[in-house]
Amino acid sequence: MDIDKENVVQAVVIMDTFNSHFNPISNNKPMGLLPVAGVPLIDYTLESLAQGGVGETILFCCQDGQKIKDYIRNGIAAKSIWSITMDVQVMMSDTCQTMGDVMREIDAAGLIRGYFVLLGVNTVSNIHFASLLEQHKQICKKDKGAAMTLVYKKVAWEHPLISSDKPIFLAADGRSQKVLIHQKYKPKSAEKTISLPLEIVLSHSEVKLHHNLVDANIALCSPSVPPLFSDNFDFQTRDDFIHGILINEEILASSLYYTLLKGNQYAASVTNWKTYQTVCRDVLHKWTLPLSIETGSFYQNNYLFMGNHNFRDKSSTLSRSCTLIEDVLIGAETHINDNTSISKSVIGKNCIIGNNVTIRGSHIMSNVVIKDNCKIVNSFIDNNCTVEENCSIDSGTIIASNVKVEAGSQLKGNILESTDVEKDKVLMKSTSESTEWENESSGSGGDEFIGFEKNWSDSESCYSSDSSADSSLPDSPVPDDTNIFLQEVIDSLARGYEEKLKCDYLILEINSSRYAYNIQLHEVNFFVVRALLSIPVLAETKNVLSTVKDILKFFRPVLANYIKTKSSIMDCLRAVEDSCIKCEWLDGRSGQIVHLLYEADVIDEDSLFEWQKDLEENESPIAKQTSLVKFFEWLEEASEESDDSD
Repeated sequence: MDIDKENVVQAVVIMDTFNSHFNPISNNKPMGLLPVAGVPLIDYTLESLAQGGVGETILFCCQDGQKIKDYIRNGIAAKSIWSITMDVQVMMSDTCQTMGDVMREIDAAGLIRGYFVLLGVNTVSNIHFASLLEQHKQICKKDKGAAMTLVYKKVAWEHPLISSDKPIFLAADGRSQKVLIHQKYKPKSAEKTISLPLEIVLSHSEVKLHHNLVDANIALCSPSVPPLFSDNFDFQTRDDFIHGILINEEILASSLYYTLLKGNQYAASVTNWKTYQTVCRDVLHKWTLPLSIETGSFYQNNYLFMGNHNFRDKSSTLSRSCTLIEDVLIGAETHINDNTSISKSVIGKNCIIGNNVTIRGSHIMSNVVIKDNCKIVNSFIDNNCTVEENCSIDSGTIIASNVKVEAGSQLKGNILESTDVEKDKVLMKSTSESTEWENESSGSGGDEFIGFEKNWSDSESCYSSDSSADSSLPDSPVPDDTNIFLQEVIDSLARGYEEKLKCDYLILEINSSRYAYNIQLHEVNFFVVRALLSIPVLAETKNVLSTVKDILKFFRPVLANYIKTKSSIMDCLRAVEDSCIKCEWLDGRSGQIVHLLYEADVIDEDSLFEWQKDLEENESPIAKQTSLVKFFEWLEEASEESDDSD
């Protein structure tokens, strides 16, 4: 079967960050292979693109391109999930020094056929790219000069992703979403005001102002974008491009737009050590689903959930006297010894952690040995390192690979690197400019860090649903798996209904969640129907029954996939009972709901009468509900008429 290449969604992933924020770690490995919560960034990127409807991806590498090429080749050989639906090609160039150079190379190669998605490998997102690109195409029909739609997530002002990076002030036309002003600034800047030109206000009937946007480094691009970079050699970064378009809109005949992600759509960019910590924590707290520590075929079904957002690989071994407090990930074949305490930290594969060790707010990569009586706080230790006894490593210390820390060392805010030539340790003082990993209190000496160390509860997270009061899970510190599964199904169906996604994709998401939480089939049947009747739009609409009818029609393939046997129909009816009892918007409407399901051929007469008997025997609160009583009276009459006609 020939694939229509013109309709395949393309994406360009820039594999380099063109800065030194992750030195010296990025000196030894490409940014795409930097693990975030145990999974290399490139796996998050490829998985999200494949699930987001992208069919062809170009990975552009300026450094370490061969390592990325080998990694992709291994992924294809292992039949990774993304390799089944998406074509991935790696481009390499040693001459590109900026993002602008990359875009000019891509333009010269002529690989872009039309509209495309542009993002960095440091972006972690669960959005549906194809749907957003379609939105950009619709904008282009109204404005032929629309070059790019910028993708942002609106968050609470106190969120770590705002205070850990340069936030954006954005002014836009309130009707068309056309960007008028785009300005980055430092949150602790002495400058307290931002100027808004009067002509912008006067020339637009409505102007929207945003100051709390997370830039996920995602852009939806028109075919004109690569040529614009080629024609303007002063466009070296995406910010240069944005600034150039805004001040030369008439000359370049181009314009910019923006879109805000909704609900539980997640998007963030790992730009420095603070955002690295924050995104790690979000992955462990499942805000990035379906991306997770079990993303892709390499990592599935390997982890055990231990409560309090603690996970350990099945092959790891933990002493009975060690303590995992919260937000901890333990990798494969890692051994944790006696009286060791770990909190808000990620431990990689094949590590040996000794006795009486304290690890807090830190990231330990693979093949690391930490011997007895050490304290590791808010630090990063790369692969193949050894930390001898009685060491204290604190305040944003970064230790590159293959370093041995001598016994009794006291490190505070240092960078420790082993050179290949002399194998000597090179000690440099860490600065906020080079690592951007500094105390939240700006040098007060405390060891509270933004990221894992900041007290940021689930209820405060910006990634909860827009109607969190109606759809969020109970405020339990350790929600059970069935509650988590239900919430994930609600989120998937809500997103699918809002973005009109294919039901086949949603079934895959639901099944993925089912296996992740080991949910039994009869429970899946129950929770799918329960989720359909709990979609947040039902709490907001004025015409509930009309919306339910539309939802049942849209999700008919989903229902047909799960509700197809006598036992599954009974699961469905029990879910209707539970929903009508617990959901305010369905109060008194049980009869109408089952009538809609009956008309849609989801449930049959025999099952309904059996369910009615169960309701009466169990004295269900809805058994005597007027609408349900009238429905069964109508059903009996219809059944008798049918018998008479036979």
